[in-house]
Amino acid sequence: MFQSAERDLVSDAQGGGAAVAKTVPTTARPSLLTLLRGGGIGYRLLALILLFSSAVTLISTVLQLYFDYRRDVSAIESRLDEIERSYLDSLAGSLWNVDAEQLRIQLDGILKLPDMQAVEVRETTVVDHPLLVTAGQRQSSSVLTRTIPLLYRERGESAQIGVLYAEATLTGVYRRLLDTTMVILISQGIKTFLVSLFILYIVFRLVTRHLMDFAEHVGGFDLRSPSPAIVLHRQAPAHADELDQVVGAFNAMSAGLRQAYDELSTVNAELEADIAARRLAECEVMRLNASLEQRVHQRTAELEAANQELGAFTYSVSHDLRAPLRRIEGFGQILVAEYADRFDERGSHYLDRIRAGARDMGDMIDSFLTLSRSTRGELTIEHVDLSAMAQDIVARLHEKEPDRTISIDIQPALGVDGDRRLLRAALDNLFDNAWKYSRGNETTVIAFGAHDEAGHTVYFIRDNGAGFDMKYADRLCTPFTRLHRAEEFEGSGIGLATVQRILARHGGRIWAAAADPGQGATFHFTCWEGKPVNGQS
Repeated sequence: MFQSAERDLVSDAQGGGAAVAKTVPTTARPSLLTLLRGGGIGYRLLALILLFSSAVTLISTVLQLYFDYRRDVSAIESRLDEIERSYLDSLAGSLWNVDAEQLRIQLDGILKLPDMQAVEVRETTVVDHPLLVTAGQRQSSSVLTRTIPLLYRERGESAQIGVLYAEATLTGVYRRLLDTTMVILISQGIKTFLVSLFILYIVFRLVTRHLMDFAEHVGGFDLRSPSPAIVLHRQAPAHADELDQVVGAFNAMSAGLRQAYDELSTVNAELEADIAARRLAECEVMRLNASLEQRVHQRTAELEAANQELGAFTYSVSHDLRAPLRRIEGFGQILVAEYADRFDERGSHYLDRIRAGARDMGDMIDSFLTLSRSTRGELTIEHVDLSAMAQDIVARLHEKEPDRTISIDIQPALGVDGDRRLLRAALDNLFDNAWKYSRGNETTVIAFGAHDEAGHTVYFIRDNGAGFDMKYADRLCTPFTRLHRAEEFEGSGIGLATVQRILARHGGRIWAAAADPGQGATFHFTCWEGKPVNGQS
């Protein structure tokens, strides 16, 4: 039987669409004895079958022994009943006649009945020496007893003259039950063991050996190397069973896993290539950052050198250029004072032109120095009352031209955190422009206020002066750029450029708007747009 379990039956699984491939494992096939010795499913299955069968056998044996015991006890009780029916009258007659020999013969006959242990007849009438006849030997346990009165009937009346004591032993009953128990246990045990082995063999043939092959195949399964599909080494069933479904599901799962593994390998290769490219890009970025940092250091050094040159140039402008201008202005004054009567009208005109050019050159130098100072030095941040500052600037302008008719509207309580000196220079330039370009009007109208726009405070200075053409608005803050002729309005073209640089250092900006030339202009500016005050220098 076990040798037949070792034969390899290789066939294609049919039905149910279970996909299998023919292959013979290279390792030895597991046997039933190996399965039992290994303590696996076969061992546990055999143990469970034996345990369950033994329990069933034990219960059935107990029930059978109980019914056999009840049957034997009932037979003994029936025998006692038979003794009472058959022997009672004859025993009573022998006792009445005081025939001890006849009583002994009758008791010996009763004792020969199955399972009878002892019998006794005892006279109960009042006599000096009551008759007592016994047969057999009493025992103290495992007995059934019965005491029956002996009655003598005469002339229609009955009187008790004695008692019959009968004792039946249960030892034979117990011996028969023991023999029955041994027979049942031995026969049932052999039958249970044989049935268990047969069931185990069937389970091994149908399930367990295939599970072991399946476990061996799964244990050697490797996604990195292709392997054949798992097979069932058995005759093909008429219809696919659970094992075919498991094999088909595993083969489908392994195919899916291999496909996913191949896709994952492809993705990993692409990721590795992408990582390599990213590393190259990072190296390139680091190289570019190093080069950029070097350029920044270089440009910073160049800027510092340029600032030093600018400082030297500013010093030269403020000292070296002013000296010739002072001499020109001084000698012009001397000419006017000592030789004015010697010049004709044309000469006097030329002399005035020379002195005016020297003054313009001085004003230009002052504006240029103001522009230079606006981009240098540390900021001293404090709260500045712009409304009060604007009032002071307008009062200074009105002192120079007290005869002008003006309408000034300054919004109260306008303030900002900033450098007081630079903000004063910015407002001076803005109000100077509004005052200058409004002088042609009968009434000068200037307004200074603020409003919120996109979460920021926007300040404005509006006038009713000459205005400008909006197509030139982007040139307003370019140094030395003028949109009007010098004969119309004086100036060097530095003021708005200075204002732009001051506001830039305060984190803000400036822009202008005008309707048409002659309709006035409005200059808007902000401070600290998206930049903390404490971060300024």
